[in-house]
Amino acid sequence: MTTPKVNCQTRRRTMQRAIRRLNALEYFILAIAMALALVAGALAAWLVETLMGAPFRVSWAVASLLFFVVPGAIALRRERRTERVGESAENDHLHRAS
Repeated sequence: MTTPKVNCQTRRRTMQRAIRRLNALEYFILAIAMALALVAGALAAWLVETLMGAPFRVSWAVASLLFFVVPGAIALRRERRTERVGESAENDHLHRAS
């Protein structure tokens, strides 16, 4: 027979393990996104160098940053908008209940 205290501790350990795994997965996905941004930046820099004669390293740095920062900013903006919509809906619900 399990007591509520033991059951709570088991749940807490399970939740902590799940959080650690999700954090590891998040860093893994971030590393893959960085690698893809570097590869895409290199391809773009090679094209820019070939077509316009621009220096490869500078083009690679700028293109890689753009390939990483722009999609990240868009995703962050979308996430914040979703949070605001959820908060405003919750606030509307609370005001209607009172």
